[in-house]
Amino acid sequence: MIMNITGTYMRKWLLPLCLLLCCADTSASAQMDTILNRYTEYLFRTSTVPDGKVEAWMQAVTPAGQWPDILYNDNELAGWKVSHHLMRIREMSLAWCYPGSQWYGNRQLWEKINLALDHWTKYRYQSANWWHNEIGVPRYMRDIIILLRHHLEPQRLQQALAVMAQLRVHDNYVGGNLVWCADLGLHYGALTNDAALVKRCRDLILKEITITTGEGVQPDYSFHQHSKRLQMYQYGKAFLEESMRIAWQLRGGPLAFPQEKVTILTDFVLKGWQWMARGIHTVPGTMDRSASRKNELRSADLRPLLPLMMELEPQRKAELEQTFRIQNGNGSLVGYRYYPYSDFAVYHRPGFSFFLKTISARTYATEHINRENLKGKLLHSGDAYLIRNGEEYYNLLPLWDWTALPGVTLFANAHVAERRQYAGGVSNGSIGFSAMDYALKDSVGAAGISARKFWACYGDVVVCLVANLQAKNLHEPVYTALDQCRLQGPVWVNHEMQELPMGDHHLQNVQWIYHAGFAYIPAQPSTIDLQLKSVSGSWTTINASEITTPLQDKILLPVLRHGSLPASFAYALAYAKSAKDAKKLSAKPTWQILQNDSVCQAVSFPDGTVMAAFYAAGKIEAGKKTQVQVNQPCLILLQKDKLYVSDPKHSGSSVTITINDTSLVLTLPADGTTVEKQVQQEK
Repeated sequence: MIMNITGTYMRKWLLPLCLLLCCADTSASAQMDTILNRYTEYLFRTSTVPDGKVEAWMQAVTPAGQWPDILYNDNELAGWKVSHHLMRIREMSLAWCYPGSQWYGNRQLWEKINLALDHWTKYRYQSANWWHNEIGVPRYMRDIIILLRHHLEPQRLQQALAVMAQLRVHDNYVGGNLVWCADLGLHYGALTNDAALVKRCRDLILKEITITTGEGVQPDYSFHQHSKRLQMYQYGKAFLEESMRIAWQLRGGPLAFPQEKVTILTDFVLKGWQWMARGIHTVPGTMDRSASRKNELRSADLRPLLPLMMELEPQRKAELEQTFRIQNGNGSLVGYRYYPYSDFAVYHRPGFSFFLKTISARTYATEHINRENLKGKLLHSGDAYLIRNGEEYYNLLPLWDWTALPGVTLFANAHVAERRQYAGGVSNGSIGFSAMDYALKDSVGAAGISARKFWACYGDVVVCLVANLQAKNLHEPVYTALDQCRLQGPVWVNHEMQELPMGDHHLQNVQWIYHAGFAYIPAQPSTIDLQLKSVSGSWTTINASEITTPLQDKILLPVLRHGSLPASFAYALAYAKSAKDAKKLSAKPTWQILQNDSVCQAVSFPDGTVMAAFYAAGKIEAGKKTQVQVNQPCLILLQKDKLYVSDPKHSGSSVTITINDTSLVLTLPADGTTVEKQVQQEK
């Protein structure tokens, strides 16, 4: 009786429960399908199908499912060449699935895909670098499986999923690495209908989308990974692209990202990402060790992702459309930005961009791991770059003279930049400057140089000051490389009607140099060694994982030679349309050097703007009617009735600034950001 009653009772609630569970399962399954279908759409919208390469790969694959040109015993830690096998399967799968491809649904291609896939699932190649095993290989396999999941035989699908399962979701990871592994876990969960895993990985990504002073997006919208290293277009690229895509995939559903998280990602693009590049072109100072990889100086390219962002953030479509136009070469950003958390400055003008990467006690130089960045020990020591069209440094680094980095004052055996406290910048948004207490040492720390360095950006000019340049235990020449870029046309020196021939030139009494839109103007006639010549090299000289193919190109390398030390000197970098304009600017500079010594470096401009870096308490004459005095180190930009100040030591202390007879006491932020103050100057 009890059994009958129990049975009757169970039947009364079991049927509705089953229906509910069935609906829930159906809903969860539909959610998984949406995630996967949107990822397929993403691949179709953002990928270029290499139809020509597909044909070559089809013909070359052996009956065993290998390609003869792939080194299956390769053990490189960074560019693990065995993974090219999976990369080709991915591209072939895309061609087979994409309706616009000539290989769409091709039977022969399908057979070759299966042949190559079976080879990998049989041998399960492993790298000595954990990244390839847990992230790189699963990423390729994710794409292959999602593209082919409705067509693969069940056993083959399970074998492929077993390879993808090499992924590991590490809750304690941060930055790009966290987003990489959580993204893989999310898609594995969607493929295996594991809703709990999908949610867990989504939540891990949300946790990482935050403003932090640890690794990740900084308060100034730069990006750090591997401690206090600027990794904007390496790990920062992984963080942004994966996070934003996942936000797009999950939009409109129960797992949709909260708006505040999407806002952080969009602000990261608009306030950080797009500023650290000119369009799609960036510089080694933003890249860390990935600058030693081929083609990486165009890693700022967001054009495939921006349409998705507009769909995700329609209320900010106008801002994102402007970014898209700029990345397509239509227009440019205008203004000066200083990123105090990363010791990085950028100045954009309609005709050019200037980039500067310094170092302090708060940041680190570039990494040298996995046999990458083999010569980049001095990157981030005040290297400065000029970009007009993006060809200046693109794929040129294997040919560089690494003892003459652009903008760096150094000696041939310099080994490391000393991390000192004083480094900072000031900006009013339109113009600004940076300064640093500078020192380089040799490999044993016995010999080196020190100086004060200063870069002021105004109009189409960057004024560079070096003060109190001194040497210790040094018996070799000291010099400053004004630039080191690709030669893109004729070069003129002092005479606008006479081009300089190719070769090595030792030039005296140099007043100006003009090349490809830029003028290099020493404050005083100077001795400059100028190289205009073809150079050769290979990528393996800076990255062991790269190709060995010999390279050759033409470079421009102007080197300002310094004689007796201590010394102070100055020069300007200017955007100019012709050699004639360079000559005019040299004869009649638009700037005035007010002071250039160990206490203060300062310049003024025609509208009365003054930029001054004080390394100690001091006073300067900032015009006929203006005196500026400070009681401790600080950076000052004075423009009409506005005063902009920052603390280059990040001490968070108060500074007293006296302008004529008016004294101001300002407590400066400990993070080096700029404080704005209204002032009254004498008319």
